[in-house]
Amino acid sequence: MASTLASWRRLPFSVRSSPPASPAAAASGPLAAALRQIGDRVAGLRAKGARPSEQDTKRILITPAIEALGGDILDIDEVRNEYRHNAADNPVDYALFLNRSPVLFVEAKPLGHDLDDRKWIVQTINYASVAGVDWCVLTNGAEWRFYKVHAQVEADRKLFTTVRIDDPGSLDEAARVLSLLSRENMRARAIDELWQAWHVDREVQWALEQTLQDDAFAALIRKRVPQLALADIRKSLRRASIAVSYPNLFKAIGNTASGTLPVAPGPATTKNSTPVPLAGGIDSADASKADTQERRKLQSTKDLIELGRLKVGETLTIRGRDNSAARVLDGRHVEFQGQRVTFNEWGQRFTGWPSIRIYTMACLPDGRTLDELRDRDS
Repeated sequence: MASTLASWRRLPFSVRSSPPASPAAAASGPLAAALRQIGDRVAGLRAKGARPSEQDTKRILITPAIEALGGDILDIDEVRNEYRHNAADNPVDYALFLNRSPVLFVEAKPLGHDLDDRKWIVQTINYASVAGVDWCVLTNGAEWRFYKVHAQVEADRKLFTTVRIDDPGSLDEAARVLSLLSRENMRARAIDELWQAWHVDREVQWALEQTLQDDAFAALIRKRVPQLALADIRKSLRRASIAVSYPNLFKAIGNTASGTLPVAPGPATTKNSTPVPLAGGIDSADASKADTQERRKLQSTKDLIELGRLKVGETLTIRGRDNSAARVLDGRHVEFQGQRVTFNEWGQRFTGWPSIRIYTMACLPDGRTLDELRDRDS
């Protein structure tokens, strides 16, 4: 056991116990190196047109990743395969233990299989829920999806984040996020701290965005500028582009000397504040030149696809709205309820609002908005 614990401590991203790791160290650490090898293996299999079975996927892609996180797969007090919490339960592919109690379930699917099938999501969450396990992962070896099992939301909204290890460009972040599953980080409940911050931010952001659509908000503005008619204020708000923006929490992992997981402050903010950038719409006569230049830098949905940040076939949802899923068809259109519509038409049809700020309301499966995919420095 002592040698196993030592292997966990060698991980470069222990949030509480290790010294801060720079992005360069993260990219060159043992976990990232192992993930890079697995990513290369995925690329090789795809190049050959191979379709490995679930068992092969586990053997050559998933088990090595668990070992890279420090798991001793030969010690059943740490890792068990085909684990059943009760004799009548369906087995889960991997169960990771602390103090002889399961803390994480990993359910595997074959490489190449789409993880969007809701049946698999519900099945994996149910496995964990019955066993009292609070975190589970669904993976096909290339993509890893993290679910907060006991979050009081619908199954689809239990998704915390998604990482891919088959994309060299995102390997650094994948290593940071997967390091949350290390023994020390699971013992310290680091992932729970991060979930809580993310969950609160998501709910507050949703509430703010709903408030911006509410007549009460227009009435509040009128109290400040009583000379304006309420109807004119509503029209102005429809022209405006008001973004509620949060930093990427995962960038804080391993980059803090205090051992905590702070929300990294955005530009011109304090550590405990959240930027709420306001920019006038294209018809706003008093928009500043700086704001206009800033808007011109932001990529459109077409630009995001051309840059590879948004993919054709990817599923989007309206933030905080169940049953709003739409499939990206191209840079201007999605498929929603069997119909080809523009991004804005999709948002307007689903919410019933006369206008919608689609970049701040449309979310990827990992919770990021389209606005977070944009590069403001380009």
